[in-house]
Amino acid sequence: MRNILYISLFGQIGGGEVSLLSILKNLDRSQFSPCVISYTDGPLIKRIQELNIDVSIFNSHCFLKDLMVIIRIIRYIKKYRIDLLHVNSLDMRSGIAAYLSGVPFIGHLRVIFPFTWRDCLFVGLSRKVIAVSKAVVEEFTKRFVGYKDKFIIIPNAVEAPGPIVPAGLRQEYSLNKDVLLIGSVGRIDPWKGYEYFIESAYLLKKEIPGAVFFIIGDIFIGNQAEEDYLTYLKKRVSDLNMREYFYFTGFKENIFNVIAALDILVIPSIEIKSKKGLKTEGFGRIAIEGMAIGVPVVASDIGGLREIIEDGVSGILVQSKNPEAIKEAVKKILSDADLRDSIISEGIKKVEQFYTVQRQLELITGLYIKILIRDSDYFSIDIMKKNSRCP
Repeated sequence: MRNILYISLFGQIGGGEVSLLSILKNLDRSQFSPCVISYTDGPLIKRIQELNIDVSIFNSHCFLKDLMVIIRIIRYIKKYRIDLLHVNSLDMRSGIAAYLSGVPFIGHLRVIFPFTWRDCLFVGLSRKVIAVSKAVVEEFTKRFVGYKDKFIIIPNAVEAPGPIVPAGLRQEYSLNKDVLLIGSVGRIDPWKGYEYFIESAYLLKKEIPGAVFFIIGDIFIGNQAEEDYLTYLKKRVSDLNMREYFYFTGFKENIFNVIAALDILVIPSIEIKSKKGLKTEGFGRIAIEGMAIGVPVVASDIGGLREIIEDGVSGILVQSKNPEAIKEAVKKILSDADLRDSIISEGIKKVEQFYTVQRQLELITGLYIKILIRDSDYFSIDIMKKNSRCP
């Protein structure tokens, strides 16, 4: 039995946290004993506890908070005899703590963002970093050349609960049974490009009067940039006189049921470039969730999305920041039943081939074992350590 410590930077639930929950839920408990540290509180904590996994919150508010977090992680590693640390992101604090404790650690690169020297240090000290797509590796190694061998590509997985019962969005919002539901799902973040979805909805409404539109997701509490962005999006809807046809639902718990209620799923993500670097979609988890349950997907041709969707086969890719292109792609699917059915069929097939939890867990646990075998004490005869478990 090997003790694996997982570290999450956030206690709220986004795509990366959903992926972490999937790993924790399906981990072979006969081989590995998991425990979790989160840097913030939130709904993720309850979800982890429901899996009968101990979770601690290390949220330091002192001036030397990074140092205090490192010290607390080191103490935790020693107290609970941690064998391997898996960070659900790139986090220098946990990497330094593991390094100073003599414990191997891996990271998880899930998004493309402006990488810094802190990220470089983490990757350099790690045994391996799991990357969710080729796109994230390519972007990281553009700035930090020579780190390609540090990465192993393991795509996110989707675990659709069954049976799927479409959410009652029509009843909730008093909509006619014949209206078309077109929606976008994800955290309210500027790089999600929702303003372009709103613009496309305005164009679509002129040609398809029987359509309504949804943005399904919420901000991270306390994130001022996301709060401002949500305010801007709502104002844009109001300015276009679309309030009667456009709904912001906030966070929805049963996301598969919500997606299943949609006729088309739109992912309008964009690239935000600055002097610090690029921020964009590293994978696009919501795409495989839609594909898995048979909802046709229209997505921006950027980042990891172009690795998931084969244009015109398992979905439709469009130029980012282009509302007209989104409109035309949606119209194309709605007007061609054969194309729609084919996209649904091919989407399901691709998910079953590449994005299952079983495939992901085989690759991740295989990595764990490979790293632990290399560790000098993997075959330790210390009975207390061998039998100890995370709290």
